[in-house]
Amino acid sequence: MGEWSKSIGEKGERITKFIFEEIIGVNSLIENTNVDCQKGKEHKRKVAKNERTTHGVDGLYFHESPLEDELLDIIIISSKYTIKYPKSPKSDFKAHISDLAQAIECFRISKKNNEISQSFNTVTKTSYTGVLVWLSNTDSVDFEMIPKVSNSIIDTNLEFEKIILLDNARVNFLYESIYKAKKQYDSLDYVYHNSSMNQSSFNSNTYGRKFPIEYLYSDIIILRVKDKDGVKFLIFVNDNFNPDNLRLVLSFAKTFDHLNTINTTQINYLDYDKLIHESQLKSVLTHYPNYKLDENLELNMFPLDYRR
Repeated sequence: MGEWSKSIGEKGERITKFIFEEIIGVNSLIENTNVDCQKGKEHKRKVAKNERTTHGVDGLYFHESPLEDELLDIIIISSKYTIKYPKSPKSDFKAHISDLAQAIECFRISKKNNEISQSFNTVTKTSYTGVLVWLSNTDSVDFEMIPKVSNSIIDTNLEFEKIILLDNARVNFLYESIYKAKKQYDSLDYVYHNSSMNQSSFNSNTYGRKFPIEYLYSDIIILRVKDKDGVKFLIFVNDNFNPDNLRLVLSFAKTFDHLNTINTTQINYLDYDKLIHESQLKSVLTHYPNYKLDENLELNMFPLDYRR
């Protein structure tokens, strides 16, 4: 049983490494590190006999935020891999959140955190984001755990800024959008929006290779790619096609093309079908004369279906 549990854990760690290094492009993921526990009695596990001495951190990385000037983003990752998601997941979810939140709490006052902070002389503040990678081996790749635990009551004594849950469906969205695009195009950058907190750097950094942590929970991901036909925006919408959503996306996309340098905008929906949706699409485009279908605008379905 111990070897079986170890094998499951190792597979989860491999997948977590794949998510952060191969999909989103982190080149400095620190794996399997320990943080000294500063609150041994308070953080003691229920089944443990002694006070806690360390917290295991499955993944750690940090960089200056592309969306907020002078901000250092530190991301602390916990990997939980299971054969199958539990039917009643809230108890396990709250335990996972508690474990990660306590690790973040002790990390913030650790020597390691101080060393990281001291290595950046252009930041004035730090944000700590926990990422709970909770995946299932046998449930479908589009299984959504987030709606099942979204109304869980979390212990108010826990101290953390933000924890993001990555379930099967969320990871699959990242895989089908970012990873598949990387395989298709030689040049790929993430597009950064003007957040009003990145005014000083925005004019020179409207896109780049640095993954914004906010994209982990966004249902719209915008990529800038290059091919033989020029520069293209790839917009992936984690939703089905509807005209109202399209209007928002088209208006949103235009705000990113500051210098009109984009040759083509490609919008990808989960269910787009030209046969069914093109008339609705053309009706929307009457209000957006700067877009012309099949010239500087494409609509696709993702993942791809050979019938469409």
